[in-house]
Amino acid sequence: MELKKYELASLCIHQLAEMHEESFASQPVQQALIQSFCQNHNKAIECLLEATATQPEPSMFIILGKIQMKAKKTEDAEISFKKAMKLLKTSAKTLPNTFEAAEIYYLTGLCYMEQKSLLQACDAFSMAIRLHSSYPDAFYQRGLCRMQLGQAKCIQDFSQALALCPSHFQAYMSRAAYYGSKGRYSKAILNCNEAIKILPNSVQAYFYRGTLKCQNKAFKAAIEDLSKTIDLNKICILAYYNRAVSYHQIKDFREALKDYGILLLLELNKEINFKVLINRGLLYMELDDYANACELQAAYIQTLSVSTCQSTKLLHEPEEAVRSFDQVLKLDPVSVDAYVGRGNSYMEKGDEAGCKRAQKDFLRAVHLNPKCVKARICLGYNLQALGKLQRAWSQFTVAICIDPKCHAAYAGRASVCLQSDETFAAFQDTNTALKLTTTAALLTNRGVINQLMGYLPYAMKDYQQAISVDPNYALAYFNAANIYFNNQQFSQVTLQSVFILSEVVFLNKY
Repeated sequence: MELKKYELASLCIHQLAEMHEESFASQPVQQALIQSFCQNHNKAIECLLEATATQPEPSMFIILGKIQMKAKKTEDAEISFKKAMKLLKTSAKTLPNTFEAAEIYYLTGLCYMEQKSLLQACDAFSMAIRLHSSYPDAFYQRGLCRMQLGQAKCIQDFSQALALCPSHFQAYMSRAAYYGSKGRYSKAILNCNEAIKILPNSVQAYFYRGTLKCQNKAFKAAIEDLSKTIDLNKICILAYYNRAVSYHQIKDFREALKDYGILLLLELNKEINFKVLINRGLLYMELDDYANACELQAAYIQTLSVSTCQSTKLLHEPEEAVRSFDQVLKLDPVSVDAYVGRGNSYMEKGDEAGCKRAQKDFLRAVHLNPKCVKARICLGYNLQALGKLQRAWSQFTVAICIDPKCHAAYAGRASVCLQSDETFAAFQDTNTALKLTTTAALLTNRGVINQLMGYLPYAMKDYQQAISVDPNYALAYFNAANIYFNNQQFSQVTLQSVFILSEVVFLNKY
């Protein structure tokens, strides 16, 4: 091993593990270490358990605990370290201020971290630091615990680890991760710079620095780092993804499409594949290539894709949209968004058969996720279209209970109340919706309710406000014009009425 001929060393150790010499058997620690090197952890543990039964020494239990950690037997390792502590304690029941004692607490802390007991781990690392104040790894691990616990003083631990060991690569990377999580991208990038000085060919450091530059909107600089990452690791999926996003942001669509294409050839998990397909579809849409966007989503998409929905709507092809969502559901039969999307596509057909099919999809979506507000709102409108007003009202009410700030749910329930001649209830729901958001459609709806209740001045005020919010909202013009003509205000507002009606004609024409 000193000659750096590791393959030969490994071969010799494996051969030694197969030997049964008496001299070798009499040295249980060496035997255990060799078995552990050969990944025979159970044999190594068995060997040391026999040794500790006859020769219980702290060092034996420490080695045993380390091998148990390698074998993923964390709880057993914790017990071994506690036995080592007990043996190290003096007659005064205190541990000596030695590195061996500090290491036991450090290793116990690692066991607690593995078990997600962060507070106990933090206490163990603190004890290790108390026993041995120049322990950089203990400071580093305590910093990791504190960072996961959301404690800002984790940064002090990382800095102390670096003060004790300036070449502590992971401490720089963790400090970069902390600053990055707080949006302090420049500081995070500086720490990555220091990490790269320590390990000039670190995939992790180049990738994270590239990602930080991307977050900092320095896309060209991000592309350089991500390209270096890919040079070092040709199958770094996230590097291709972030580089594609960076190319997309600087409008280099050709390179972005190339990276998205590479990602589709690699083995991706569902979440990344979903994002790749959305982004690639949106890129095609920026290029006004809607047909390609639809084809892409229909062929590969695994869950609901915003690109497919937008493309099919732009092409006014509900049948094509249904086929796209069929593809989604073949790949992911429990996609709530896909059921909602297909249900809406059926609704766009406008016939009774489409409404009934849509209802099945909306009900399936609600069954899969009872708290999906979007599914319940769609189901409410579907039931309303089929004349089942009470059931529709119930769905909108449940949606409001789930999300009391959902203006669409209040607007939906108001429309059902209005259709059921519950005018005042419709007025209250519409007012609540308008407190949450102001749209021309909601203002026009309130105008209609005011008009039905006989409050014409308030109705006119709502229509005029709707027109100011959206000058292209034809229904507001039409309803306002109707008030003028129904009141026979020809002599006073003839020109205004003609203007309003001409606006309606113009908007409907185009």
